[in-house]
Amino acid sequence: MPGMGSDTTGMSEWTDSAQHLYDQQADTGPANRAVISWMGYDSPPKPVISGEWDFGVLGSEYAKAGGDNLAASIRGLDAVRAGDAPTTNVVAHSYGSTASAYALTQSGVHVDTFSTVGSAGLPNEVDEASDLNADHVYSGQAQDVWLIELEKGDQWAWTGRLSAEHGQDPTDPDFGATTFGTDGETENGPLNAVEDHGTHAPRRPRVPRPQHRVADEPGLRHDRPR
Repeated sequence: MPGMGSDTTGMSEWTDSAQHLYDQQADTGPANRAVISWMGYDSPPKPVISGEWDFGVLGSEYAKAGGDNLAASIRGLDAVRAGDAPTTNVVAHSYGSTASAYALTQSGVHVDTFSTVGSAGLPNEVDEASDLNADHVYSGQAQDVWLIELEKGDQWAWTGRLSAEHGQDPTDPDFGATTFGTDGETENGPLNAVEDHGTHAPRRPRVPRPQHRVADEPGLRHDRPR
């Protein structure tokens, strides 16, 4: 599920990411699989730089509406596949993780895994992974950097977590998610590192697979800039 500033008029990078995930799953995933590049909600615009003074990304109105839509999609999938339910995984980026969390706290909604990438914060009432209707919760987050810094890292996610309504960091050890590194350093060799908030690798990336347990790997720290 995509984050702020996403819409169907410019989702080529998002669909590329979905294709990358599909290709990556070929290594160990099932042969019969599908990845949906879901764009079923009105995401909040990027404030100021989009030309709009809409700071909805710091609120929950967009996320709650998006969560309702995602919940309806998941229920619909369960209904049409009743008796032959697939393994269902949700991967959410930035504000998309906020919206997804609202979906995954609704009754009648359940997924096998929920993975957050560069989360803009989960709703404050979701203070631990077990509050979500997901068998496993994974989270990855690059180090926080200022927008004007030259150092590589995430310039935006930490600002979303300043929200008075969705400030929960899913990579917080007390939250209980399985975290994964984003700097590309693993015991099995280098992977593509996350270099900013909106990195979409132009080639097939080597990313942790959300359908499997991902051990806590080395990763860039995510301390909030001071």
